Amino acid sequence: MREEHSVVAGVDMGATHIRFCLQNEEGTVLHCEKRRTAEVIAAGVQPGIVSLIQAQLQAFSARCHGLVMGFPALVGKDGRTIISTPNLPLKMDELRGLADRLEQDLGCPVTFTRDVNLQLSFDVQENALQDQQVLAAYLGTGMGFAIWLNGAPWTGAHGVAGELGHIPQGDMTLRCGCGNSGCLETVCSGVALQRWYLQQPRGYELGELFIHAAEEPFVQHLLQHAARAIATSINLFDPDAVILGGGVMDMPAFPRETLIALTGAHLRRPLPYQAVRFITASSSAFNGALGAATLARSRYLAQPAAALG
Repeated sequence: MREEHSVVAGVDMGATHIRFCLQNEEGTVLHCEKRRTAEVIAAGVQPGIVSLIQAQLQAFSARCHGLVMGFPALVGKDGRTIISTPNLPLKMDELRGLADRLEQDLGCPVTFTRDVNLQLSFDVQENALQDQQVLAAYLGTGMGFAIWLNGAPWTGAHGVAGELGHIPQGDMTLRCGCGNSGCLETVCSGVALQRWYLQQPRGYELGELFIHAAEEPFVQHLLQHAARAIATSINLFDPDAVILGGGVMDMPAFPRETLIALTGAHLRRPLPYQAVRFITASSSAFNGALGAATLARSRYLAQPAAALG
């Protein structure tokens, strides 16, 4: 009979892909996997996630002691309630009670969180910023944003802090996926870029947009919107560092230095202008899932302090 290993699971659920990692109690990553979201959840979110995890638990003869799962969504302070999913094609009815049902099927505790908080936690650890005040802007499908204060992601009174993509700094004639009109994401997001790209035939792929169309007015306006929003957050929080990343910023020829210069033009002088540092986010597609697994390990597999003494 094979020995049963103790592991935790981390899942990063995106609109297009789901990333999944298993980590053991020593912190070794046993498995990472990327699957198309539509395929995994074809029969429902709950059975899809359970099947994904149980297949690997069986392969490693392992028992899962905890799951942390990230969503591009508003997640309540309780770490169990999904409030809104503007960038996920899911029905809220399917998400109600999901944590309870996953716990029952997997036999372990389950915690939900915003995906950007997992990415932020990974980047903070990667750059040894744990003791500093850090903001992170991840420009991808939406304008992801997260805040690191006092050694942990800051989630606010209700768990929904950091929604920079939904400040009213967009096109007031357009309705955002969140239901409001004029959110920043209507003019500054991967969704906005794709909408502009599809308005007429282009002689290049969407992924090559910054190679061929960086000077187009819409693209320039997107950069200016991003810069003003990021500068506003810096002026409000006075951070040590700002992490910049996300799928759009990872596209070839993205004008990162231009974005930083535009942001700097709006910063309060002499501070934080003279002191704030800009750091490039790690671009691995598995960072969110790795961050989730690491958080799950610290919560569900780490020995209590008394036992260590």
